[in-house]
Amino acid sequence: MNANPRDRYLVFALGAATGSAIGLVIGALATFWLGDEAADGLKRALRRLFGRDDRVNFELFLQ
Repeated sequence: MNANPRDRYLVFALGAATGSAIGLVIGALATFWLGDEAADGLKRALRRLFGRDDRVNFELFLQ
């Protein structure tokens, strides 16, 4: 099957839009079921993972 570039872009755009919509719905349902505490815990874990945690890193004192 030979598809022209316009058809490929259209299929890609439809796939991206569908994936975004499904991800939004799944995220909203997970937050609803798990509650705000779980969402806050996930935020804290991501902040700690990326080094943006406000707490003191005591491992640095061991150097």
